[in-house]
This record gives sequence, C-alpha cells and structure tokens, in this order.
Amino acid sequence: MASTPLTDAASPDLQPVPAPVTHPVAELAICLPAFSAEALPSALEAITTAFPGESVLIASSVLPPTPTDWPTLELVPYTSPRSDLNWVLTASDYAAAARLAADHNTRAVLILGDPESPLDAPMLRRLADGIRGTSVDLILPRFSLGPTNALVNTALLYPLSRALFGADIRFPLPVDAAISARMAQRLLPSTQRLVSLNQGSTILWPVAEAAIAGYSVREISAGDALPPTPPSEDFNTLFSSVAGSLFADIDAKATFWQRARNLPLRPPAPTEPAPLDPLEATPDVLSMIESFHLAQNNLQEIWSLVLPPQSRLALKKLSQLAPDAFTMEPDLWARIVYDFTLAFHLRTLNRNHLLGAMTPLYLAWAASYLRSVADRPDRAAHAIERNATAFESEKSYIVSRWRWPDRFNP
Repeated sequence: MASTPLTDAASPDLQPVPAPVTHPVAELAICLPAFSAEALPSALEAITTAFPGESVLIASSVLPPTPTDWPTLELVPYTSPRSDLNWVLTASDYAAAARLAADHNTRAVLILGDPESPLDAPMLRRLADGIRGTSVDLILPRFSLGPTNALVNTALLYPLSRALFGADIRFPLPVDAAISARMAQRLLPSTQRLVSLNQGSTILWPVAEAAIAGYSVREISAGDALPPTPPSEDFNTLFSSVAGSLFADIDAKATFWQRARNLPLRPPAPTEPAPLDPLEATPDVLSMIESFHLAQNNLQEIWSLVLPPQSRLALKKLSQLAPDAFTMEPDLWARIVYDFTLAFHLRTLNRNHLLGAMTPLYLAWAASYLRSVADRPDRAAHAIERNATAFESEKSYIVSRWRWPDRFNP
C-alpha cells in the first residue's frame, strides 16, 4: 500500500517550524554606551565622515529624533546599562558589544566609551581598518601624554601587563577599543556570566584576555586626543578599584603567566639622559613623601604581613632620605607590587585594607618618579622603560613566591 505523505490535512497536530530570527549582516558595528542625546548627533556626524558611503550599525543608549539625517547608519538601541565607572569600559560594555557582533555577524566592533571627547574621524577609520584589514583581534588607542600624566598606568598597569602577559601596550585599560569577531566571541561567555551575577560594572582587561587566547593586539596613535579623566572622587578609592581589579585578573590567570614563554623583542631602551642638577621637591612631591612617612610610622604591622624583611629595610632607608634625594629604585617597587599581588591572592588580610596599605607606597614611587623626570620627556621615557624592565626582570620573584609562599614568609 502506498504511503500517505505527511501534510497539514493528514496530521493536524503537526505545526510548521518557525523560521529563525535573523538580523541583517553588518560589516562594522559601533557601540556608543555613554553618549547623551546632546552628544550623539556630533558623534554620528564624525562616524559618517569616517566611513563615507558605508553602511554602519550604531548601537546607542539614546536614539536621535531624526535618524534619516544619517541614511547610511542603522541605529539600534543599546541595551546594556552603564555603571558608575563611566570613564572606562566594563564587562557590561563588552557583553553588549559581543552580543551585537554575534547577532549581526560583524567583522569589527568599535566600543567608544568617552562621550566627553569629540570623536576623531581619522582615528575611527584607523581603528576599524586595523581590525578589518589585518589579522589583529584587539586594537587600543595610544595617547601622547606629558611625562607627569597617567602615573597609575605607568606605575602598575603597563609594567604588569607587559611583564606577565607579554603585552607591550602602553594603555591596557581602555575607554575605546576595536575588537574582531572572534575576540567578541571569546568575550561573550565570561562577560555574560558577570552581567548575570550583577557584576556588570567589573573592570575588564581585554589585553590579558587576548594574551591567554593567543590573539594579536596592537595600538594606534590617538593623535591629540586625551584619555578621559576619572571622576573627582577620593584617590584612595579610585586606586583600590583599579589596582584591585588588575590583581583579581592576574589571580584568575595565574596558570597562564607562570608558564615560561618567549617575550617579544623589545626596541632598544631609550638612551640614558644627561643627569640634572639636584632638584628641589615640589609641593606635590613633598605631600606624597609626607604620606609615605606617616605610613612608615603607622602601617608597619600590616606591611610586615606582606613584605619580606629586605623590602621593609629598604623602605626604612628610603624614609630617612632628604626630599631632594628621595629615590625608590624600580626593582624595589616591582617586588613591592608583586608582594601585594600575592597577598591579594592569599587574602592575607581584608583586600580593601590591603590596597589601602599599598596606596602610600605607590605615592612614594610617584614622588620618586616625579622628582626624577622634572617634566622632561626624555627622562620620562627612560624612567618608564626602566620601570617596565624591572617588572620583567623580577617576574621570577613573583613566580617563586606564588608557587612556594611559605618558603618566603616575611
């Protein structure tokens, strides 16, 4: 007997399978998580100038009343709420960008987090073309700053990223970033998990994520653009937030950075600049030194839980120097940072108290650095390189302490 074909009439319970929801493919998507209704039109003009005639997907938390003014741009709502850390990209920002990339099959996604600075059309073009035209997975802007700017970056973020993750990226904590499709795909699970745990305001370190995935990272010149200024809150709180986030990321990726690997070849170190005459400490430097002196008298009990005797002895000698001779050597600073990173991992004491006890040591480093560079770019370049090289040289110290902490107990 011939079989009867299955049809709706023969099988009334059989329903047609609904077609999957599809989104139009976008070559380039740009996320504007923090742009207000007032700032958005000028941003859209800059994007149109950067990509004339191209169809670009724009995700924004606000939409313009007349989107037809930008006919080549497709505007969609940005669904990820911004955190109080609106001067830096967070897990929520990367999660929203990764979802957008997955939904629209984009080759490149730009995340632009600073609404205060006017968008630079040539830089936007360089960011996008760097992802679309090469095999690079993450591109960050490199700012041209004076020798006395971005000191926390110089002291901690840059040297730790370079020493532990092999990433010679001058500003590893970005407010703007360009990511490839596969970088977005890698970020999606971890960032969505953080968002689901109400930890969307967590600072993310994409340079480290790219490093452990074996993805390529580079930076492009930001021209005259300046990085955003953090909110004018208490410096101790700001320092603890940034340093604590970085230490937590280092802790989570310990199995990666403890493995021996060949670091990329470095350019020759800057030539040693001519020495300056002894400098008179500025009021800012004197204030930093005074904070260190107070901590030297009041925080010995906490420091003794974190620092080995030789480091505490070096700090005691440092506290006895006159302001015009106040110098913290880079290798001492590198070991101090590594010791606090380990104490953060071991939870030697409350992490907020730990980071608070580290702040005056950072101020001592900053006082030493500022006294030595004297607002001269050649001296600053040399000091920055010496600092980063010291972290690389002392990497074996943190690896040994991390693996055998009891052997090195203070």
